Amino acid sequence: MNAVELAEEVRAGRRAAREAVAEALGRIERSDGALGAFVHVDAEGALARAREIDATVARGEDPGPLAGVPLAVKELHAVAGWPYAMGSVLHAGRVADHTSTMVARAMAAGAVPVGLTASPEFGRASFTASVLHGVTRNPHAPELTPGGSSGGSAAAVASGMVPLGTGTDGAGSLRIPASYCGLVGFKGTYGRVPRGPRHRGTAENDHYGVLTRTVRDTARFLDCVCGTDEYDRASLPAPTAPFETSLDGVDLRGLRVAWSPDLGYAPCDPEVAAVVEDAARAFIAGTGARRVPADLTLESCGAAFRTLSVPDVHAELRDAPADRLDSVHPTVRRYGDAARTLDADALVDAHEARARLVAALAEGFARFDLLLTPATQAPAFPAEGPMPAEIAGRPVDHWGALAVTFPFNLSGHPAISVPAGRAGGTPTGLQMVARRHEDLVALAAAATHERLRPWPT
Repeated sequence: MNAVELAEEVRAGRRAAREAVAEALGRIERSDGALGAFVHVDAEGALARAREIDATVARGEDPGPLAGVPLAVKELHAVAGWPYAMGSVLHAGRVADHTSTMVARAMAAGAVPVGLTASPEFGRASFTASVLHGVTRNPHAPELTPGGSSGGSAAAVASGMVPLGTGTDGAGSLRIPASYCGLVGFKGTYGRVPRGPRHRGTAENDHYGVLTRTVRDTARFLDCVCGTDEYDRASLPAPTAPFETSLDGVDLRGLRVAWSPDLGYAPCDPEVAAVVEDAARAFIAGTGARRVPADLTLESCGAAFRTLSVPDVHAELRDAPADRLDSVHPTVRRYGDAARTLDADALVDAHEARARLVAALAEGFARFDLLLTPATQAPAFPAEGPMPAEIAGRPVDHWGALAVTFPFNLSGHPAISVPAGRAGGTPTGLQMVARRHEDLVALAAAATHERLRPWPT
């Protein structure tokens, strides 16, 4: 069952939460050895939590909109009493002494955390592999990556182990795994989901969210976890009307929709572009929307993104003993090296590049209401990495496979990936981007696409 279906069964007393959680734990035990999605499972705690929910139902009380839904938690999110290594050997053995606001709110709504899912070290890659935990694989093609950095949660949800898996999105880490695994991955407007109580990021790129099999599941999860948090100065108020009940009330007829395979600067694999453009055409035709030219040419902001991200990685490395830094992934180590030479001019240049990006997108959204792109420009690559060095015959750097996702982390726009078809042996996603604070438009468009082009879950 999807999360909404299961929660309604549990709330009505037609199904026991303990049964649902036990089934999820059984699927994890049977399936995860081949995929490497989970790095920690708390079966005893999950079953105890499920029994509490069943007792609540038996008393005639409502345990919440996510009642009894097994939840996978990305290891970058803290759960008190669980390991908190963040994919790094530097923190092996560390135990969390607090719970992420998002996870705590999901639990208050009745969700049952069953374990932690794999992330690359500190979430700094778009494939999910680490020295600490090994390689995570794509359920559709185990030799290929499920994407990253929320690849563990994506593999867990796509394989049917659980209906929901939390994720983070600093450069595409919800949308890329959603694309490669045939899921829904939504990055809301910056601050839509609070990141308290101890988020350390200074780059203002990080977004929290969830990976699901349906847009309605995503909307319900958001309704349970969004809203202001005194521990997160960027957190936004909850919408005046719930996302879930508002999905069907958005009229998309006449909406100005633009399609861009590359944002004017990023090479895109031809097979990916063809599959996703076909889905974009079907969406425009099926909704009665109006296609308009994108006329969008963004500058590459990879260098700016890296500069703005350096302090965040430095915060994780600065207290580590020098003789242990050799154990971290080379990508992470390069961030540490860059921190030692970072200067004020580089930071100013990065912020100015970000400002130009925001201005270019503001001008674009004056011409269109919704922007459609691929969710990633390259098909899924080997599970062990590395990330693609070439796309469509053109050499690309570390940001090449992220070039249509990370700009919207810099700008803070809501963006969602929904399944478009298959390319290169795995699913590939259609990304829908709306104006800042118009999260409902992106969600409603994704729900409409889902109805027009049903995806086999």
